Amino acid sequence: MNNQEILQKIHGALKSIMTTDLGSSRLARSKQQQFVRTVSNATPILDAARRIDMTSHTHDIDRVGFASRILTKASEGVAGDSDSKPDFHTNTLESVEVMAIAGITDSTLEDNIEQEGFENTLLDLIADRTGIDLEELFLLGDKDSSDEFLSLTDGWLKKSANEITADDFDTSDPEDMFDAMIKAVPKKYLRNRSEWTLWVHWDIEDAYRNILRERGTGLGDSAQTTAQTLAYKGFTVQDSANMPEGTAFLAPSSNLVYGIYRDIFIEPDRIAKARKTDFVTTLRVDAHFEDENASVVGRGFTGESGVIG
Repeated sequence: MNNQEILQKIHGALKSIMTTDLGSSRLARSKQQQFVRTVSNATPILDAARRIDMTSHTHDIDRVGFASRILTKASEGVAGDSDSKPDFHTNTLESVEVMAIAGITDSTLEDNIEQEGFENTLLDLIADRTGIDLEELFLLGDKDSSDEFLSLTDGWLKKSANEITADDFDTSDPEDMFDAMIKAVPKKYLRNRSEWTLWVHWDIEDAYRNILRERGTGLGDSAQTTAQTLAYKGFTVQDSANMPEGTAFLAPSSNLVYGIYRDIFIEPDRIAKARKTDFVTTLRVDAHFEDENASVVGRGFTGESGVIG
């Protein structure tokens, strides 16, 4: 298949997934939903987090609750004199514009071009890489960062209300790190441990597997020979490729919120000499917590040798 035929296929695929507006590169509503689902499924944290399909550039995440006891002794014929009022708090998603450039080679297109629904394959290829980059932004975003991309917004690690450092635990022991993180969470949030996940850098998860192996139990054998998901004291332990070295993050999945604004644009940029096409995707996104107090970041794990890696 020559370059011209590939270009014709690309043009036809894009035409079928865009709006009918003349010259528009905005994804059609049905394809936008498909794109967003693929983005969400591209990484474990985004897949577990709560996604909001934003209908405007900002979105309020409201929470309400009672900070103290509301039950009192009831006495017949006596009106109660306590008036419990709930606490209200709002976090706001303030979407920022991001751009993803997914370069797809002609050989990759040739492998997929004869399959039915090529436009869906094309969307999936672009959305998969976009999801990886968005998870990095949502985790590591820091407006003070020297990295132009990461400085767009503050991510979950920056916005978390609780943090432990190397002074708070044995930096060679992942279990001691986990204990310090659990201790740092206000206990009123820990009613259901099964809702929480310890997201960790790969080396931390691997060190924990080695500890289980050394205990010589059936669990240790399976930790060594299988890729089964681990747990610690009822908390799921899951590695994340975007987690920084020496870092772990504990939060309930439902507390991690991110938003994607509905208008998503994709435009092709052909690079003939490299036999590839760059697909430039632009969208507006942001991430926040429902309650930043129900989370903790752990930093400073070094491993047995004292050095990560």
